[in-house]
Amino acid sequence: MRSLVKAIERVTSGVGYVTALIVLPLALATVYDVFARYVLLEPTIWAFELGYSLTGAHFLLGAAYTLKRGTHIRIDLIYARLSPRRRAVIDLVLYVGFFLPFLVLLTDALSDYALRSLASGERTGQSAWNPPIWPLRAVIACSFALLALQVVAEIIKSAALLLGRPLDLDDDGPGQQLPGGLSEELAPAVTVDPLRRRQEG
Repeated sequence: MRSLVKAIERVTSGVGYVTALIVLPLALATVYDVFARYVLLEPTIWAFELGYSLTGAHFLLGAAYTLKRGTHIRIDLIYARLSPRRRAVIDLVLYVGFFLPFLVLLTDALSDYALRSLASGERTGQSAWNPPIWPLRAVIACSFALLALQVVAEIIKSAALLLGRPLDLDDDGPGQQLPGGLSEELAPAVTVDPLRRRQEG
């Protein structure tokens, strides 16, 4: 199981690193569009659609990597104070009972949506450029498939912790994830008793 989790997380990390690079063409396209519009007085016909397509891809493809790092936004008063085993129980129930089935169904529906767009030759209809819409829909479907794959890894990690055999995974930098989804650098901040902190201060 450890090798399976490591394989999944290698894919997740690889896609996450590549996704981070999407910011570069997005920034270049935006800068060029502003230059063309206000200096050359010749607005582009492609910058708007390229911009929202790249933004969507950047946002969605990074979701699995964010889950792996345990850095999705989480606001709670109880979960952070629970023991790692109790957090693992909650994670396991929610991942298996709700999150994974939802992602599987959503990925299937989005994949069919993208395939129908490809077969019909549907286009965006948002600008004079009017590119085919299926590549963006395919990226959306792949994003949720990758997120579902990372959820499988999280399920295995939670189950291993509950069985008393936590997986020893090498992480890739600051913010190493603790069992239950909290990152190592955030855990102390959310688990310290504020009253005790005031007394010590």
